[in-house]
Order: sequence, then structure tokens, then C-alpha cells
Amino acid sequence: MQDNTIDKYLGPKETQVIGRLSYEKVSIVTKEQFDEWFKFNQSLRKQLIFRLKKKGILTTIKRGVYFYSPLESGPAGSNINEFLIPPVFFSKGNYYIGYATMYNYYGFTDQLFQVMYILNTSLQREKVIGSMRFKMIKISPNRMYGLEKIKVKDAQK
Repeated sequence: MQDNTIDKYLGPKETQVIGRLSYEKVSIVTKEQFDEWFKFNQSLRKQLIFRLKKKGILTTIKRGVYFYSPLESGPAGSNINEFLIPPVFFSKGNYYIGYATMYNYYGFTDQLFQVMYILNTSLQREKVIGSMRFKMIKISPNRMYGLEKIKVKDAQK
């Protein structure tokens, strides 16, 4: 049997990274934020991210974007808030969350689904992040009706 304390050991640089991420209270951290906060060279950054991913502290969402699970969450880690994921993949806002995910969100059903449906105009794929499965369904842009962004000034009138 392998000793888990050796696997969970954190070096000084890893401790520095975890301390800063906890201080910043981030759930999602990008490679650019990592570079801005720590000023490590590229090879050290890659090595630290690799080690933290192996220890379950970081989870890859997509290339260069990671989910941070704080140490206080325990050995199982924390679950990701699934509503933080779509903006990572669709920064233009060309998506909406639908089907069973929203049925539960608005209280139309009491069932908890293990799949989050993201309808969008650019990407068709399925991805598992943590324990949640995300199904991205590509639809025609003309089917993205009924969505309207309002300005804060207009909403106050």
C-alpha cells in the first residue's frame, strides 16, 4: 500500500500558489492570472500546474483555464458551480442553458440531473469536469431568439 502523505506533500512554491488562490477567493484561474500573480517562468508554471492537478487541487476546464479546489474542501475536493463553466467556453455570450438543467433551476422538477445542457452557436461536444457532465449542443444562430440583454439604465426605468 502506498503512503498517501507523500503524495499530498506540498512544496514551498505549491504552498505559495495555494495561499494566493485562497486569498483571492477564486474558483476559476487562468494561465494569464497565474503569470500575473506569481511571475514564474513558463517551465516552472507548467510544472506547478501539473503537480497541483495530480494532487487534485487544480482541474482542467479547458487549455489554460483551471478550477481551483481549496484545501479546506477536504480530500474529495469541492464541486464546481456548473453555471461558471459556460462563460469560459463562450466568452461572446452566444449560448444559453436549457432543457433539464433549467427545469430543475426554475422548480419545474425536483430531479437533479447529472448533465448540464448548453445550447450555443459554435461548439458541439461533451465534456466531464469534476463529477458534472456538460453537453454542448450546437444550434443555428436563428434559433437563439428570445434572448435580449438590457442595459442597467433601461432596467431601472
